[in-house]
Amino acid sequence: MGDRRAAAEVFPLPDGIDWHGVGRSDADSVELKMLLTLDGRPVPTESGRRRGARRVYLLDTPELDLCGAGVHVRVRRRGPRRYDLVVRVRDSDRVTGRRGPQEARVELDVLPGNLLRTTELRRTLDPDLAAGCFEAGDPPACLLSGAQRRWLETLLPEGLSATLLDDLVLHGPLTTHRYRVPRARFAVGRAFLEHCRYPSGLELRELSVKCRPADAPRAAVAMARFLADHSIEVARGHRTKTALWIEEIREAADPG
Repeated sequence: MGDRRAAAEVFPLPDGIDWHGVGRSDADSVELKMLLTLDGRPVPTESGRRRGARRVYLLDTPELDLCGAGVHVRVRRRGPRRYDLVVRVRDSDRVTGRRGPQEARVELDVLPGNLLRTTELRRTLDPDLAAGCFEAGDPPACLLSGAQRRWLETLLPEGLSATLLDDLVLHGPLTTHRYRVPRARFAVGRAFLEHCRYPSGLELRELSVKCRPADAPRAAVAMARFLADHSIEVARGHRTKTALWIEEIREAADPG
């Protein structure tokens, strides 16, 4: 109980968050996220552990109909001949709720001022299939598995035909670098720093901690202490990386 009270006091969470409910939820994992200022102190990360740039694309209609319905399809190029694709849907302020297909995972994203329940269905892409899309111009819809497409069809808003999935395009990329925070500095869960650069040049830094639901209160306390111990400045307000990206895509399509 002490950890829950401490977390509520030091981590800027929604008022009255149900830590007990988070710990006993059906989620497979919890991820706490915090945006950091770009000109503040560096975050201690493991030297030499920086991975190559990842390039992330949104797979959607030209008008972002899927994003408009709260459904995100993300294609990630993790390195030479390494790709994956995830279909996910998010619900606000829901500790329990839909799980989606049997193979889907559920994660609770804890942000300053918000709690999101994310249900996702992921697949590793065959590199030749991905190359056909990125290099040979094959239709991006071919990247979806049968299970992902069937789930997407159930998530489409009323009035939209499943045939629109045949006309999906790739938006992006968003370029990201990810760094691991050493366990010696952060003992609860797995902590990462992600530096993102958007097509427009906009940048952001996000500190995140992924843990088991039962460990979420202690992870929140550890994150707050880590930020304070290293004098790391937190950015004002919080927007998810995807929300900022969607906004940027729409502004680029309609600059007037």
